[in-house]
Amino acid sequence: MDGTTGVEGALVRMFDSEGYQLLAALLALGVGALHAVAPGHGKSITAAYLVGARGTYKDAAGLGLVVAGMHSFSAVILASAWVALDAFAGLGTENVTGVLQLLAGVVVVGVGIGLVRRRRGGHGHGHGHGHGHGHGHGHGHGHGHGHVDVLEAVEQDASPSPWSRRGMVALGLSGGLVPSPTVFLILVTGLLTGRTAFAVVLVLLFGIGMAVTLTLVGAVTIRGVQLAGRVSRSSVALERAHALLPVAAAWTVLALGCVYVGLAVLALR
Repeated sequence: MDGTTGVEGALVRMFDSEGYQLLAALLALGVGALHAVAPGHGKSITAAYLVGARGTYKDAAGLGLVVAGMHSFSAVILASAWVALDAFAGLGTENVTGVLQLLAGVVVVGVGIGLVRRRRGGHGHGHGHGHGHGHGHGHGHGHGHGHVDVLEAVEQDASPSPWSRRGMVALGLSGGLVPSPTVFLILVTGLLTGRTAFAVVLVLLFGIGMAVTLTLVGAVTIRGVQLAGRVSRSSVALERAHALLPVAAAWTVLALGCVYVGLAVLALR
């Protein structure tokens, strides 16, 4: 957990100063939102998961809240252990962070495998509706069902499943498993100076800011997929490509999870 700089460093310095509680609280909210914009924090995985699971706006908000909640919880636990246990502090922040990143990567890989299996199974519907319609009505129901079948596949696949909810929670927990250096430093400082309650408030506000940003990322992703779906209806080829988008997104989650595991293993060497 490296030292903080820039606006995050300003938040730490403001926390250390007397008489700036309100400003520090407002800054924590803004810094949390900006922090979630920085590289990492599972935004790409979150977006890919929402596409792969055909998530809703409610799912996007849920993911943001779970990530932020886990981020705050893990920071409190780690900072408390850091102050209370000399053996824990002796491990070194880089080693602790590396282990947590490895655990988060393993969870993402598991979620990715589940998504891939679900998507591969979901596109095996076969749609053997037997559209020959041998009712002998003589009205020549040829229908040309290629266009309609894709729509039916998308609509059937869009139904929520218990697995998708479990995957969302698992992904959210993994995304918030590694706390930011700023939050960790504020909590440790608060514990050592007797301002624990205020430190926890700042951490919660930081998490709310993160949740807002991550929810917006998810909402924009979902809206983009919806707009792409509307455009794709003008072409059978585009519609088939849109129907395969969740499959590609599922493989993306799995691939990014493998990358996270690889980077964590390298960091621990």
